[in-house]
Amino acid sequence: MSDEQTPTAGRRADRGAASAPGRRGVVRRRRLDALAALSLLLPVVAGAAFAVTRADDPAPAPDVPPTSSRLTDASLVCASAASRTAGPVRLSRVPGLEGGNVTVRVAGPDATPLREQGRVRVQPDQLTSVTTDGDVAVTGTDAAAPGLVAGRTGAARAAAECRAPTFDEWYVGIGAAARQASIIELVNPDEGPAVVEVVLYGRHGPEPIDEQDLRGIRVPGHEVVRLDLSRMAPRRGTLAAHVTVVRGRVTTTVRHTYDPLGSSAPRIDFLPAQAAPLTSNLLLGVPAEGSGVVHLFNPGADEARATVRVVSGSAVFTPAGLDDVVVPAGSVRQVELSRVLTEQAAKGALGLEVVSAEPLVASVRLLDDDLGLVAPSTTFDADEPVASVVPEGPKTLVLAGATRSGTVRVTAIDADGGRLLDEKRVEVGADRGHSLKLPDEAVLVVVESGNTAIAGTVMLTGDRLGVLRLRPAEVDADIPDVRPE
Repeated sequence: MSDEQTPTAGRRADRGAASAPGRRGVVRRRRLDALAALSLLLPVVAGAAFAVTRADDPAPAPDVPPTSSRLTDASLVCASAASRTAGPVRLSRVPGLEGGNVTVRVAGPDATPLREQGRVRVQPDQLTSVTTDGDVAVTGTDAAAPGLVAGRTGAARAAAECRAPTFDEWYVGIGAAARQASIIELVNPDEGPAVVEVVLYGRHGPEPIDEQDLRGIRVPGHEVVRLDLSRMAPRRGTLAAHVTVVRGRVTTTVRHTYDPLGSSAPRIDFLPAQAAPLTSNLLLGVPAEGSGVVHLFNPGADEARATVRVVSGSAVFTPAGLDDVVVPAGSVRQVELSRVLTEQAAKGALGLEVVSAEPLVASVRLLDDDLGLVAPSTTFDADEPVASVVPEGPKTLVLAGATRSGTVRVTAIDADGGRLLDEKRVEVGADRGHSLKLPDEAVLVVVESGNTAIAGTVMLTGDRLGVLRLRPAEVDADIPDVRPE
């Protein structure tokens, strides 16, 4: 073999050795072992990284209900008087509170701005007077805030509820024509401006009535704005309204006038608000005699069927032969009161209850020698004392809506702070109403239920129609639990 052949043979031998079957198996096994190791390690590394990342995030906080704290800032607004027979606005408090000085602002009858009149002291079982025919706004802070109540006294034929600012309310029974006309009064008790939206509904729903002048209504600080619907949105028929405060705080009052157009003097009353549509509307203080109309509004998207029942001193029942009322979506319907309070059903009647599967807004318009407007009563809990300032003259306390048998304690106080009814006790029960005649001189009524929730109203009697609902005063504030994002 020559020298030139030797290297070639050696290279061939090396290639043959490198491509031998045994060595290929070794290399492949090493590659497979590395891939297997990586396949096992990668999930472990990824899991560890995810755990570290999750460890940096806080655990989701549980839902915490709002906490209750004593109110430190409160306002009440009383609308201007409806007649010359109305007396001064009187201020008081629910029992068991310390009381203190409050700031009083007063507007003239022509809705001039609220101007500060001074500070007065308001205590439980005492009455402090503010003499004016115009709007009154009262503001209390710290110990002077909880439990404020107010009302216009005198021999008033109509008196508006003095109320705290609200953000969302409903009305039915509003008018915007010559015979039946309503004025929506907006009062801003604060320094900053407020913005209000008013949406009207009529008989021909489901869409609301398009009135741009009632959208984005600006109420400057410490100002009174009055919306005459007969001028801003004139139309026939009974209307419903949804009033929403989208900025600031406002107290709303609806002043309704029935004008017989020359046959007699116009009659005025205030239509109370309903906080939300309900499936059970309790309308207390509807007299057994007289004419009137039950108004129903369905704000929902589905048709509603409503049953009108009579609340008497012995039972709550549906009058014989009275059919359910069909209320289409977004529409207003009415029922003549004479169809409900028939001669037999009217005996001992103290009010009405409207029951429906869909939430409704309800009211009653009473019309005789006077005008009376009734809205659903508010239920208050046991051991929650309620104080109400009421006009002088004949009146009756009406109670209903008890969840069980119990005892209600009633105290009546005159304008000088003297007790006329000292802890009169009324035995109440479920599924029936109760009434108690109050002294004519009483201007402050305190109602305390010992062991059952109850609803009530003070019904004006004699030659007057109308009611003033018992409503719990604001004592505590709900403070939401706030967490950082």
